This record gives sequence, C-alpha cells and structure tokens, in this order.
Amino acid sequence: MRWLLTAAVFPAGLLLAGAILAAEPHGRTLVVNPDGTGAYTEIQPAIDDAKPGDTILIKAGSYREDVVVHSKDSLKLIGESRDTVSILGLKRVGAFRVGKWPYGANRIEIRDLTISENGGLAVGIFNGAHILLSNIRVQGLVYVQQAKDVRIEQSQLGRSETTGVSFVDSQGELTGSDVRDNDYGVTVAGRSNVRIADNVIANSQYEGIVIQKGSMGEVMRNRLINNGGGIAVQDGAHAELTENKIVSSSP
Repeated sequence: MRWLLTAAVFPAGLLLAGAILAAEPHGRTLVVNPDGTGAYTEIQPAIDDAKPGDTILIKAGSYREDVVVHSKDSLKLIGESRDTVSILGLKRVGAFRVGKWPYGANRIEIRDLTISENGGLAVGIFNGAHILLSNIRVQGLVYVQQAKDVRIEQSQLGRSETTGVSFVDSQGELTGSDVRDNDYGVTVAGRSNVRIADNVIANSQYEGIVIQKGSMGEVMRNRLINNGGGIAVQDGAHAELTENKIVSSSP
C-alpha cells in the first residue's frame, strides 16, 4: 500500500574577484566560486559568515556539499543561473535545508539555481518564516514543515519518489511552477493553509493535488495533466477549488 507523506520523515555593483564586496547600504555581496576567484569556494562557509542583509552570489559550478541556512535573518542566495549552478548534497539527508530544529531562519530568498535530492530529500524548510524560492529547479522532494509564509514561484519541481511538494503544519503558496514526474504532485497536511495557483502538475503516478484532513487549501487555475488522479480533498479538509483543468494529454 502506498502512503502519502504526512509528517516529518527526515529528522548593479562592480565585482572584484577574491573579495567580499561592498553592495547596497543594507548589506554586502559574498562571492562563491569553485575556481578560487571568489571569497569562498563553497557555499556553506559563506552562509556561516553572512550577516543580516547580505547577498551570497553563487557562481557557476557543481557544489557537492550539504547546505544549511539556520539562525539567519534577511539573507539572499542567488545563483549565476539555474542551468549552471547545481547543489548536490554530500552526507546529510537533504541537499539544502532552511531552518534546523530548534533553530529557524527568517526572510531568506533563494533563486536561480538547481538542487538535487540526497537521501530522498532535496529541499527541507523547517521552522522558518518568510522564505522565498524563485526560479529554481529541484530534482526530488521539497518538504515544508512548521514554516510560515513560504512562497515557491516560477520553479521546476519533480522527479521525487514520494511527493513533489509537501506542506505539513505550514502556511505558504506554490504558484507559477511546473511539478512533474512524482508519485504525488502536491500534498497539504496537518494544520496547513496553502494556496496552490497557476501551476502545471503533470505525470504524477497518483493524485496531482491532495488536501488532507485538518488542512486548508485554495486551489485555483492549475492545469493537471496525465496524473493518476486529479484533486483529492479528504473528509475534514477545507478547500476552495476554482478554474482548475484536468486533462489526459501532454501539453
């Protein structure tokens, strides 16, 4: 029997190479480049050194490391491009984590890069608030637990053996994204309240969207294509469904 994932299962400015650069008055730009021409060759040391308002600029490369953002406030991580920056993970389950029990992270922006799963999890957001993921590619599960104001937008998400995007006891929004090739497309569980709008959700083995008992969802203007099922709202869930389209042919 297959089970939905419903709970935690995993505990401008001039750039000068080799320096931490002065940026806007609100913070600095910290450059990461694996070829050694930036201030850092790995992402995690730059995160550890960052202060509120800083931007970490990640140059093209494949980064075989575990990336964790916790106990940080007002931090941006921006890749050179989604097609040239890849975070692969190393030892931990989850290549990229925002928040870590019992420490959270607030006002974190992540954009323009690719994250691959490690140990079954690609991105985990735990105990954070005001988190933005924009124009990223994720290969594997995106798991959001006990987080507030999480927005995932304009991204490519998929190839998970469980769920593409899972919200548990969280508030957030998934919008303008492409979610493909998962067991389930998007699940909303626990005491979550999530808006799912203007996405393409395709090629799920089972349902494209599931709103589970006790959770709330606003599901609107999504296009569901070639999924094993459509939109499932379990007894005890509250969902508003508007202008969604379910089709059986590829776009």
